Amino acid sequence: MDVDLDRLVVRHRHVAPMLSTLLGATHAAVRITDPDGTVILEREAGGIGDERFPIVVEGETVGWVEGDRVARAVAAVIGYAAAREADKRSLAREALDRYRELNLVYELAETLSGLRSVAAIGQAALAEVGRIRGEGAAFLLIADRETRRLSTPDGVPAGPLNDIDHGDGIVGGLGSGEPTIINDVAADPRASPEERALGSLIVAPLRGHGVAIGAIGAATDGPHEYEAGDLKVLTAIASLTGPAIDQARSPDGGSRTSAR
Repeated sequence: MDVDLDRLVVRHRHVAPMLSTLLGATHAAVRITDPDGTVILEREAGGIGDERFPIVVEGETVGWVEGDRVARAVAAVIGYAAAREADKRSLAREALDRYRELNLVYELAETLSGLRSVAAIGQAALAEVGRIRGEGAAFLLIADRETRRLSTPDGVPAGPLNDIDHGDGIVGGLGSGEPTIINDVAADPRASPEERALGSLIVAPLRGHGVAIGAIGAATDGPHEYEAGDLKVLTAIASLTGPAIDQARSPDGGSRTSAR
């Protein structure tokens, strides 16, 4: 848990004055330290009791309060304030992720509306996948209409996964499944030998008219923790790319092969 205890106790515009009032009203002698023992605040050092109470946020100890029985209440107050701050940061991150997702949808939708070839659509989609955190190598695979074998379309940059039999490994077996994150590919029993050489994998099916027509995603060579927010972004990319590719491959769409 990433808690700036010094800021919260000493400089926070609401918490610091509240804590000062509490300590002044109770005449408490306390010492507040971070998990490493660094003193953040000390009051009446000569009279500090020998009891020690943890400051706990979401089950994790983020600091300590030493003193008498009042120190227990002080630890609880600081823990509550730290939890509220953590909630605020979480909401802020969620809002930023949602803004990023919506902004991507609008921009990619506008870009894809002017493209008519599978190659151009694939290039635009992979450019967005490449922006997902983790610096993973992006890939886009399309299923052959007859064999259902997955391969990189002509004109689309090849990624770490390029030619996969239907049902082979995690990506080949995705079919009509759901977008997924595998942060330890080698440990996944579904992984093919080629996939086991990867570190982490994030992948989503491409669908046209509700039918799976391929897959899009990214993979890292080394360890990386893809998060739920990353999967939301990839899912948004896939939801726009699948229908666009399906249209480009259709008889009427395929005849317009130039990309603007």
